[in-house]
Amino acid sequence: MPLQRRRALVSAALCALAALTPVVAQVPKGSKNWTPVEENDFVKVKGTRFFSKEGPWFMFGMNYWSCMNLAADDDAGGNYTRFITEMDQMASRGINHLRIMSSSEGAPTIQPFRMYPPLMPAPDKWDEKIFVGLDRCVAEAGKRGMRLTMSLNNEWHWSGGFAQYVSWFNKDEQIPYPPSWDPTANPPWGDYTTNSSWGFEGYANKFYSIPEAQELFKRHIAKVMFRQNTVTKKWYYNDATILAWELANEPQTDGKLIQWAEETSRYIKQNAYNQLVTTGSEGKFGEQAFKEIHSLSSIDFACAHLWVQNWGAYQMTDQSSANLNSAIEYARNFLSSIGEWSVAINKPVVLEEFGFPRDNWLNQGKNQYLYASTATTRNKDTYFDSVLNTIVTSWAEGKGFAGFQPWAYGGIWRPEPRFRNKFNEAWAGDPPHEAPGWYDLYDTDYTMEIIEKYVIFVKTLIGHGIGKK
Repeated sequence: MPLQRRRALVSAALCALAALTPVVAQVPKGSKNWTPVEENDFVKVKGTRFFSKEGPWFMFGMNYWSCMNLAADDDAGGNYTRFITEMDQMASRGINHLRIMSSSEGAPTIQPFRMYPPLMPAPDKWDEKIFVGLDRCVAEAGKRGMRLTMSLNNEWHWSGGFAQYVSWFNKDEQIPYPPSWDPTANPPWGDYTTNSSWGFEGYANKFYSIPEAQELFKRHIAKVMFRQNTVTKKWYYNDATILAWELANEPQTDGKLIQWAEETSRYIKQNAYNQLVTTGSEGKFGEQAFKEIHSLSSIDFACAHLWVQNWGAYQMTDQSSANLNSAIEYARNFLSSIGEWSVAINKPVVLEEFGFPRDNWLNQGKNQYLYASTATTRNKDTYFDSVLNTIVTSWAEGKGFAGFQPWAYGGIWRPEPRFRNKFNEAWAGDPPHEAPGWYDLYDTDYTMEIIEKYVIFVKTLIGHGIGKK
């Protein structure tokens, strides 16, 4: 399709997009008429786009990192009823992909700010109950036509990650944790720690230099890839539900990062050659760093993360339009650069993490939790609409982006009951080291309607032939 005609079609569709909202609101939730992922229908990459057997495939994703724990039995800290409910909710919204953890690490003593129970409580020891939770997550995703990106490690401490590997091979020494959410502080809601270390990244990145840690990590990769799902009886490495393996969540820049990324991604490709590999990188370190890691031949597609509040481009308690507009402008510029870099290396890019807080100034000074779910989502909705518009327009015009994945689905969970299970886990959309409710997407949020609106929009464009080349 000529570029001029394609742009005209996209422009016309964008003008009509607002009219979709009433239709979206009428879509029944909880329908069981799912189209499962077909056997051997592995998603492929061609240029800057994804393709399945049916043709162009766009990633309508959601971060659901706690999936394996939620899907575990109750005595292992799971909540299977909630898990099934939320899987149905996401599938009904058109979500076709989840990004989940397929790793978490423990220690000899209970650690704060951590997923519990961990999948690997000690070196070369795996918890079968959590593995069964992962099996269920993969099985239920495939049943609903959802693909998965399986994150294999973590720069940050909320799953154990790099830092726990370092501790294991240094006589279980104490990890110098960065500022993190302490649910016992400032009763009844909690607060961020003040006696924390800013040297955490340097400590975690020792992971790259410990041969024993690297060997253990490869054994963990093999343990997951070569697992036979107890539900579907499929081998993970040959299950089309698993779209991609991710090296780690947000690996930070380090002199040994590229060598590690190349060696690890090659190992994965050699053993799971039908599935894709990505990095988990944020894209915040500039053009050279983005291109260097994503140009590796064993990396199939690029990814980026966008955090306007965390990066200082938005103030959560400032309700001014100037504050919101600043965040939107920052996001547009960031996404424009990421798209250009992706086109330059001729690979698709996915915005695999982005989030935005609620209108939390409404909770301020009212003797209640700052991140309470009672706050509206006016600014969040406006921001999401802008970001999703930018991404799908980029995809339609062949300018790099091939999907989005908000952080993160909280579903039916809410912070107000202050409930934690026997492992002291809330399983909010926010991980254990952050304020619960900060970036959660709840099932009743209007933001979910906006996401679904863009699902319908992209499917309409595909029906008109957009994305076939």
